[in-house]
Amino acid sequence: MRRRDFLLTATILSALVLPNCGGGSPPPPPVTITVSPTSQRVPVGGTVAFLATVTNATNTMVTWRVNGVAGGNDKTGTISTTGLYTAPANIPSPATVTVSAISQADITKSASASVTVTVAVSVTPPQAVVNLSAQQQFTASLAGQSNTAVTWDVNGTPGGDTTVGTIDNAGLYTAPAAIPNPASVTVSAVSQADPTQSGKAAVRIGDVTINQKTEAAPVALGTSGGNENDKTTKVCCSGTLGALVARGSPPTYYILSNNHVLARSGQATAGEPVDQPGLVDSSCHPATFVATFTQAAPLQNGGVDAAIAQIVTGQVDTTGAILQLGAVSGGVPQPAAPANTVAAPVLNMSIAKSGRTTGLSCGTVQGTNVSVQVDYSTSCGGATTKTVTYNNQVITSPSFSDAGDSGSLIVDSTTAQPLALLYAGDNSGAAVGNPIQQVLDAFKSGTNAATIVGVAPHQVSGCTGLAAQPGPVLASAQQQLFQAAVPAAIAVKERHETKLMSDPAVLAVGIGTGSTPGQPVIVIYVERGKPHRAIPSDLEGIPTRIITTGRFKASDWNPNAVKQCSTAGKKPQTAILPTE
Repeated sequence: MRRRDFLLTATILSALVLPNCGGGSPPPPPVTITVSPTSQRVPVGGTVAFLATVTNATNTMVTWRVNGVAGGNDKTGTISTTGLYTAPANIPSPATVTVSAISQADITKSASASVTVTVAVSVTPPQAVVNLSAQQQFTASLAGQSNTAVTWDVNGTPGGDTTVGTIDNAGLYTAPAAIPNPASVTVSAVSQADPTQSGKAAVRIGDVTINQKTEAAPVALGTSGGNENDKTTKVCCSGTLGALVARGSPPTYYILSNNHVLARSGQATAGEPVDQPGLVDSSCHPATFVATFTQAAPLQNGGVDAAIAQIVTGQVDTTGAILQLGAVSGGVPQPAAPANTVAAPVLNMSIAKSGRTTGLSCGTVQGTNVSVQVDYSTSCGGATTKTVTYNNQVITSPSFSDAGDSGSLIVDSTTAQPLALLYAGDNSGAAVGNPIQQVLDAFKSGTNAATIVGVAPHQVSGCTGLAAQPGPVLASAQQQLFQAAVPAAIAVKERHETKLMSDPAVLAVGIGTGSTPGQPVIVIYVERGKPHRAIPSDLEGIPTRIITTGRFKASDWNPNAVKQCSTAGKKPQTAILPTE
């Protein structure tokens, strides 16, 4: 039995070993190759980069071909050894060619992609600044196609419209009578032979440089300005000199702006000079001395970001004129004082502001009664050093402001009545403002209240397209119902906002509008890219709405209002621009 068992075992072992007779290893896996992208459209003369991925081979080099020709040719296009395809100067026939990559480790292995060569469309000029109701001629050039006809559009609408401007069949663009929101539009020429191809031009409505220039005395406000000492050895900062306020009788006049513009985020002492234009617009060198820093509200929770500077006699227009707030002449809004009475912000109200960076901009109130966290730096160009929580704030629609607009006065565009003082923003261009009455209350001097220097209510013509004196604005029945429902929504928000804002991802909580007309909602602003706790669809029956955004910052919120200072023997350079 033992011998039989041995023989059986030996037989089994032989059976297991026999398949491997002759030695060696299993055959290697086959070489594979892929090309990406697998298809592409490229205008004549254009380029596209292809990537070949070779697996199961130590040699990952490939040979590139176009329609079977190594490296291609001037008829079908060429391709470099690194996979950069360059389309020919004329559309080939057929227009679609094949780009192939052949493995050098195994020439039987290849992969391919298709390229369709199309017409190339370009628009001249590629950029333009056009005043209100003014015209700009655009021309379109087509390469690779005998049919050079194009269809013109503005922001995707053939022929445009009265809001963003119109364009005729010959490419003559006519700007709208009022600045749109956003103020930049896109003019496109679309090939009629190949509607997938177009050329574009960027058009800015209104001249923003008006607010950045050196003004002759007495200066209008809404202009570039700031504390003369708001700089380090490397960078200098500026904001906007927003409006004129008065105290006492006879009145003493002061420029109104932000603490972080006039008072260097609480670092200034009374008497420091305030210049026009600001340092960023004067190569970091002192400009015209127009006021002396006087008083700032402290940057604290529940406060306001505001400061005043007493004007230098003769240097500031004591009518309270603000650049671009008046009637339009020759396509350019003229200076005008705001209204001398203030108004409370209302959701969806049409608003305007004139500021250093974006000039006159027009938008709407997106949120009211907002509690919001705002980041500050206590030095020009520095990192965030403190975060302040403000209550009962106003948030505007996106594309309303940019870095350097801090200090601007936000007004009702139909009456020019002041609503808020702009002091912060996010990366969408939405601005945050302190309600103006809170700001004025911060600068009472005994019985002398601070008041806005202004005139009777009037249209902000650059935003409305109208110059007539406004009549009474009567709310519709739906608007009346909406406003009647707001107090209840505010009460619910206030009961829940502490818990909501305890989530580190929640930046602000306020009242806004939702998808149901006539019904206010609780808006929760959450930080983009940061996970947040679950937010219910409603709170005590009031719907919620989530808006994802960047952090709200009073400085460094967009790199457009700081300049690198000059050093010995070197000229000033534009830097990565922290802002105010």
